Amino acid sequence: MNSDQRPNPDSLLNIVNNDRSISSRGRLKVFFGASAGVGKTYAMLVEAHRKRAEGLDIVIGTIESHGRTETAELIDGLPMIEPRKIVHRGITLTEFNLEAALERKPSIILMDEFAHSNAPGSRHPKRWQDVDELLSNGIDVYTTLNVQHLESINDMVAKLTGIIVRETVPDSIFDSADEISLIDLPSDELLKRLHEGKVYIAEGADKRAAQNFFKKTNLVALREMALRRTADRVDAENDSLNAAQGHKEAQLAQKILVCVGHDSLSTRVIRHAKRMAVRGKAFWAVVYVETGRHERLSEKAKLTVDQNLRLAEKMGARIVRLTGDNAVDEILNYARDNGFTRIVAGHKKQLPFIRIFQGSLFKNLIENGTGFEVTVVTENTPSTFGLDAIWGQFGFFSHYILALVGLAIATMIGMVFRNITDIADITMIYITAVVFIAAKLGTAPSIFASFGSVLAFNFFFTRSSNMYDPRYTFTFLVMFLTSLTVGSLAARLSLQANQARKRAAETSILYALTRELSSVRGFENMALASSKHLSDAFKMEAVVLYEENGVLKIIPEDSPVCALKEESVIRWILDNGQNAGRSTDTMPSAKGFYVPLSAEEQILGVIGLIPKTDDYQFTSGEISQMETFSSLIASALQRAKRANDAEHSKVISENEKLRNILLSSISHDLRTPLAGIIGAVSNAQMLKSMIPQQLSDLLDIIHTQSTRLAKLVTNLLDATSLETGTVPLNKEIFFIHNVVKMAFNRIGHQTGNRVIDYHIPENLPPTQMDGLLIEQIIVNLLDNAIHHTPDEGHIIIQAEQLDNFLSLSVCDNGHGLPAGDEEKVFEKFYTKTNHTQGNSGLGLAICRSIIMAHGGQIFAKNQEHGVKFTFTLPITE
Repeated sequence: MNSDQRPNPDSLLNIVNNDRSISSRGRLKVFFGASAGVGKTYAMLVEAHRKRAEGLDIVIGTIESHGRTETAELIDGLPMIEPRKIVHRGITLTEFNLEAALERKPSIILMDEFAHSNAPGSRHPKRWQDVDELLSNGIDVYTTLNVQHLESINDMVAKLTGIIVRETVPDSIFDSADEISLIDLPSDELLKRLHEGKVYIAEGADKRAAQNFFKKTNLVALREMALRRTADRVDAENDSLNAAQGHKEAQLAQKILVCVGHDSLSTRVIRHAKRMAVRGKAFWAVVYVETGRHERLSEKAKLTVDQNLRLAEKMGARIVRLTGDNAVDEILNYARDNGFTRIVAGHKKQLPFIRIFQGSLFKNLIENGTGFEVTVVTENTPSTFGLDAIWGQFGFFSHYILALVGLAIATMIGMVFRNITDIADITMIYITAVVFIAAKLGTAPSIFASFGSVLAFNFFFTRSSNMYDPRYTFTFLVMFLTSLTVGSLAARLSLQANQARKRAAETSILYALTRELSSVRGFENMALASSKHLSDAFKMEAVVLYEENGVLKIIPEDSPVCALKEESVIRWILDNGQNAGRSTDTMPSAKGFYVPLSAEEQILGVIGLIPKTDDYQFTSGEISQMETFSSLIASALQRAKRANDAEHSKVISENEKLRNILLSSISHDLRTPLAGIIGAVSNAQMLKSMIPQQLSDLLDIIHTQSTRLAKLVTNLLDATSLETGTVPLNKEIFFIHNVVKMAFNRIGHQTGNRVIDYHIPENLPPTQMDGLLIEQIIVNLLDNAIHHTPDEGHIIIQAEQLDNFLSLSVCDNGHGLPAGDEEKVFEKFYTKTNHTQGNSGLGLAICRSIIMAHGGQIFAKNQEHGVKFTFTLPITE
């Protein structure tokens, strides 16, 4: 390799490190082959055993040996997750147990047959979606895949073999795999394995179709597809390496815009564009223009549009929905504004008559798309114009029946007025009928009505069987042109009015929701207002759900969302932050469709729609609207949450302030009488020889408890003063070992038989501190250690320099702290059950306040025996 082209090792390392640091997402390795029988599962198991020998936790999620001995032997050596049993229509099916795998969380899990369809009732309808969730939870996955299961190659495989593969995997998840391992086998060797019965063919499969699939010509073509697809991956990785090294000579980026509609040809257009994007390493987007004609499409046609857009999204395209009167203008304007270089469109053969009036999308794109490359994808088979095709070209059959009815009514009205008005006025009745037909039924029925009106006028009112009668030729021509022009304008205006009404309704709903959310206060009230507006907007049950103290709360409370499956969907959304439920790829058998309420990377709750019928499917437009509403509602709920938090913080602050004032006042008032009590008792103790022993013992108890109470009062004053900031820091330069000695002199009489060792180097640098306050910290830590160690205990004081900080620790061999209380121990009035009685729980809180005022840190850590308290102070030169 030329040294100039050799990849820089540092660049390679940076790429690997960046890939690992992007997130905690697991890594996906795909064992990729041309067809069944090439040895993908065997290669995956061999690799799994190698990884297990390295000490990794490897488990089998789902795998089948299909009776192959060598595969079964490799399976026996690996642990397997117990499959999940699902009862469907009285039949018990076994499927991969996703919940058990997430709970087990192995290092690597083996998932055979990546394109497998899960049984009804599973969380996800496809196995690749299970794999995606495993990856999202940080689990590495090994899986197997045949080239014919790739979505972008599906139509090519069907054309090649005559078999339509129903189970497919989106190219986007294949392209996102961290590693692709091509398992290749010559065609002759594969055919030999087939004759030996080593290639699995599903039970119930069409034997003739299977034999046709495994023809040598087909296998050679599939092998070529697999090699090309793998080569595309290698090229993509090479481009990444070149980009990492700053190579600028990469080819100019292409951007492909794909036009789709409601016809079946759109799926072929999408797959073709995906292959173009892969070969050219180009960005691609799929656009659908909602003209007025979209509103007149049947529900089946609208569903086809949504399916086409979802197919493109799964294959990695950006989805764009435009609205306008002229599809060609909207497409070209969007392409120019966003820098697209190529436009891909489909073309079906049209009836000559329709071609005159309607034109062709691709021809209009070519004529008006100056500067663009326009690629046209045609049908696989020649178009034939049977009855269904003709009606498909013209529109809906019922619309033309209604147009005939309209003409019949116009004719009857004309018959009524034919004897009392001029015959030329009758034409206005027909023109009016054409306008109504155009406004209600569209352009094509209005053209049909224009022809029909001329024929009806000629037959019923001119009494001329000759269409070319000179007396009426001009009348017929003007009537037809007027009807055609006025009808077309009426149809366009009607479509524009419908679109305007639709946009106005959406805007009105958004405005009303925004106004309502601005006027109400409180999280629950906002949730109730949101559910009401969503119900009005979508004409179905709407709910808002959120967690409160670990309990799922539903607004409104009488909502039907109470089934276990619905709750599992909502819990999954709260954990993963993605859409789920009906019309999605996650738990599609749920009653409703649910969207997370996400704001500032926090999931506040879930909004859902529950349709009235069980077979209702949400369109992409409705899903897009729901996502818009969810963003608006989430922002409002986030504001409400912030307001609640601010109000709560204000109440806590005021309560804390009041408590500090009260404690300070009480402490000041207690100091004088306490001083008098301690002084009087001390004087009385000097007369021990003159009083009975019992009275002397009582005086000792009074003195001890009074001293403890005085210490508590002092601590209260110190705590309140530190928190209010009324104690200024008197910083001077001190050596830490001098401060420790002064602290020990104050507390030395309390140590009893305990052993205290010092490990403080003499060469520690001096640092700036308030000596009295730091001394108080050490006294409090020693006092705490003495209280929590036995009489023969051992206490160690050690200090050291850590970079620019001075660290001092006090260790004891007592009972230690309860697990999880390492932070709580520094809270005011903290106590634990095994404390010596009389501890106020303020000493360590005072320590933390002093250290924080110095710009240091203090923390506690349990040891094998006892606990270690450490604080740090910044070293100042």
